[in-house]
Amino acid sequence: MKKILLLSMLFTSFVFAITKEEVYHLYQNHDYKHTCQRGVWILNEYKNDDAYQSIVAISCVKADMLNTAIRISKTMNHTKLGRNNASYIATLYLIKRLLLQVVWDNIDISHLSLPKSNHHLSIVFENISHNNFSKTNNVYTITADGNKYILSPEENNKIAIKIYKNNVLVSKHVYW
Repeated sequence: MKKILLLSMLFTSFVFAITKEEVYHLYQNHDYKHTCQRGVWILNEYKNDDAYQSIVAISCVKADMLNTAIRISKTMNHTKLGRNNASYIATLYLIKRLLLQVVWDNIDISHLSLPKSNHHLSIVFENISHNNFSKTNNVYTITADGNKYILSPEENNKIAIKIYKNNVLVSKHVYW
């Protein structure tokens, strides 16, 4: 029985083994979803490596896996790069939480100011906090940077941000 257990553990670790170099390769190929998913597997091996953690966490942000990114960012405090990226991720996470409240609880965020970025969450937040939007039935429409952003409720207490360029949907991001 012990041999079977040992063999199955070895087989599992072989099948799911990934290296830091493979994670970097995924990142360089802009495969952010897999960089996030696979990079997390070996995160413990690089818990003091803010550069590695930053690549994985930023990939999670780009793959709309913000909940995973925020968990990673909690330990990114060994370097200036790590702290900057952790603050960026924490800001996006806070914005996401506030936008959930805007849509579902109708809170007023016009008195709030947060650091700005070119991330769609930040753009939507910034425009709503400055009253640069139109609203119909809990759906917020924003025009900024030549794009139209639509923030709307989704099933199961989620929100969606749809981005249109020249009236063509270019991306949709769902958060909970």
